[in-house]
Amino acid sequence: MIILKDQYLRMADLANQPARTAKTYITKSGQERTVTPKAATRGITGFSAKHIYHLINQDKFPAPVKIGRASLWRLSDINQWLEGHTNDMRGS
Repeated sequence: MIILKDQYLRMADLANQPARTAKTYITKSGQERTVTPKAATRGITGFSAKHIYHLINQDKFPAPVKIGRASLWRLSDINQWLEGHTNDMRGS
């Protein structure tokens, strides 16, 4: 039996995601496909993915853990970062 000691988040959980409109296209074989629309969502951090990667490069945000080809963040690392970030704002 496998017991997970931590939970993992994807970038979609952390970063704001812009709204996407529905798009219809024709495949090479002539089939019509529709990509469904997606409403805008607010991530845990309130930052864009680009800004999160900028913070990672400056060592101001936890780096992701690579599992296979996926980049994932430990929930415990994000909670610790949020707590420290919130404390910094309270102290100002």
